[in-house]
Amino acid sequence: MNPYAAPGTVSTAMEDEVAASVPTPLVRMSGAAIALAGGVVGLTGLQTLMFTMRGPIALAPYALLGVALPHLVLGVMVFRARAWAALASIAGCFVLTLVSGLWLLVAIGHLLFSLYALLAPVASVVALVFAFVGLGPCQRASAARARLRAQGMDLGI
Repeated sequence: MNPYAAPGTVSTAMEDEVAASVPTPLVRMSGAAIALAGGVVGLTGLQTLMFTMRGPIALAPYALLGVALPHLVLGVMVFRARAWAALASIAGCFVLTLVSGLWLLVAIGHLLFSLYALLAPVASVVALVFAFVGLGPCQRASAARARLRAQGMDLGI
């Protein structure tokens, strides 16, 4: 059923496909959570760059930044209901959770307390949950866009 159809009218199949291709609010929340998690982990890396560290641990801020920045793009793509981005976000948020959790343990072990470092694993787990929840609606919206494209109507969304 097309929520955008005029009252009392019967919508066509193509109108229903267009309505199905629109990202749902849950998908938009998923994209926002993924981008937020990437931002928090990225800010953790930026904040850690202010400290002088020696040895292999000096690579940690760059690792945090390298893992976090793609999630800003993935969050936007999930926000647009792309199924490939939701799948990539599941794997990426898992890695983001591991990296930020490991950095939290190392930082606390060296008596380096940071609010961003404390929030990063939590934000990453929340993003992982939202990535799983948003996968189904993203797949349905991508399938509806593919059916419309096959009928010759490329929406460009």
